[in-house]
Amino acid sequence: MRRILCFGDSNTYGYSPVDGQRYGDDINWPGVLGSLLGDSFEVINEGKNGRTIAFDDPYKDGCNGMNDIETCLEDHEPLDLVIIMLGTNDLKVYFDATPEIVAKNMRELCDRVQAKTDARVILVSPALLGDQIEFSPLHLEFGRTQVDYSFELAPCFEKIAKEIGAEFIDLAMVAMSSDVDCLHLMPEEHAKVAQAMKDKVLWVFREELAREAKEKEEAARRQQEEEEARQRAEEEARLKEEKEREERERAAEARWRAEEEARQRAEEEVRRRAEEEMRQQAETEMLQQNVEEEARLRVQAILKAAEEETVKEKVQETGGLNADFVLGNDLGEAGQEAAGTVETPGTGISSSSSEKEKMLSGKLYICDAALRAEAAEARKITTVYNQTTNAEISKRTELLTRLFKKVGKTPYIEPPFRCDYGSNITVGDEFYANFDCIMLDCANIKIGDHVFFGPKVNIYTACHPIYAPVRNQQLEYAKEVTIGDDVWIGGNVTINPGVHIGNNVVIGSGSVVTSDIPDGVVAAGNPCRILRRISEADKKYWEEQMALI
Repeated sequence: MRRILCFGDSNTYGYSPVDGQRYGDDINWPGVLGSLLGDSFEVINEGKNGRTIAFDDPYKDGCNGMNDIETCLEDHEPLDLVIIMLGTNDLKVYFDATPEIVAKNMRELCDRVQAKTDARVILVSPALLGDQIEFSPLHLEFGRTQVDYSFELAPCFEKIAKEIGAEFIDLAMVAMSSDVDCLHLMPEEHAKVAQAMKDKVLWVFREELAREAKEKEEAARRQQEEEEARQRAEEEARLKEEKEREERERAAEARWRAEEEARQRAEEEVRRRAEEEMRQQAETEMLQQNVEEEARLRVQAILKAAEEETVKEKVQETGGLNADFVLGNDLGEAGQEAAGTVETPGTGISSSSSEKEKMLSGKLYICDAALRAEAAEARKITTVYNQTTNAEISKRTELLTRLFKKVGKTPYIEPPFRCDYGSNITVGDEFYANFDCIMLDCANIKIGDHVFFGPKVNIYTACHPIYAPVRNQQLEYAKEVTIGDDVWIGGNVTINPGVHIGNNVVIGSGSVVTSDIPDGVVAAGNPCRILRRISEADKKYWEEQMALI
């Protein structure tokens, strides 16, 4: 924590010109300064009513700042910054001190401060005395000469600040004394002083604060990385445990399946053996029946032959049955082919795409008669568009609707405007392009909502082969360009083929965009590169500026 000592008179103390009471820390400028700076600073109010730089006031004891500055510094050590705001009381009539004398005393006071402490110093010239102070309750202490002298203190104090290497604030440029007594500050003036002091303090410590912010950011990043590493370790442990659990479950299921399959195989083997025994028994019984039937048939044949006495052939002891086999003719593959019944695979010939289809798909193409006719129609529309006036807004919108592939709400393009075809351009709501915009839309150009172009913004999708013999055949190709929502592109920017620009992006003027730009950044240069992120600080600043409108 940095410690700041505010060493001053009644305007540092917080004296109210209305009722003579002391303002609270929510009103006096040292208290408000402490609130503005936050917890990383401690602001110490050492203001005293009637304090001078070097004079002993005959009407107020103990007000000589030269006598108590060193004690004050010792009481509040260690200190990082001392703010000195004195000089008004040194102009009182009965001291008869010129601005040069007051400045000389201030230089001696500053020398004592720098000899006593290594703290930095901000020297503040006091607010001007009110023009009517000779008619105020303080007219016995200050007159017209003192009013004039108050104007001369700032140059003298600024010179001292430069000589001793201190920062300087001219309070007359910040706040005015009240109309009540023409000397002391009203609450709203204390607030202005606190804001000016805050800006100067942050300037004094700008390098240290930037370094600390960077260290804090680095610490936060390390903490985040450690937290992410911890989370990854926990996740890996969880996944490992889950994997082991799944493997145990799979192993248990595999054992159960193996046991179940073994049981089923055993049951199947018992069933198969039983069926085999039954089959063998059935075959044995069938064989026995066949033997018996054959014997019966032989007996019958012998008896019949004996009865007819006409047996010409010896009866066979065993009779057989002849089986006829019907042979079928199988038409082979050759026959089928001859008959025309076999399918033979064909070779398909893909129809070639049109030149426009090639162009929009990024292939090499030639600008044929159809494309030239489409480009000529676009030229007619843009020629009419570029001849319109600001009084013909509806006509311009109608022409853009005819020209473009798709148009959002309230498009506005300042003539002159040029494009190749127009039918490959899509713009979202509230699109605005300033003078001399060119869009070579050989490939699709897609632009989101709330996109603003400065003058002379050029978007190119057309490309030509690097190899000259191919290029000389009038072959070319194109790459699509896309721009997201809420994008501001500065004047004289060139966007090359194939570039994709994200949402909430600012492109600085004169840039040549050769590669993709992500969301939420400010980018500029040739080639265009990312300069910084668009942050919450930007949002806060511009919302504050808008609130002032």
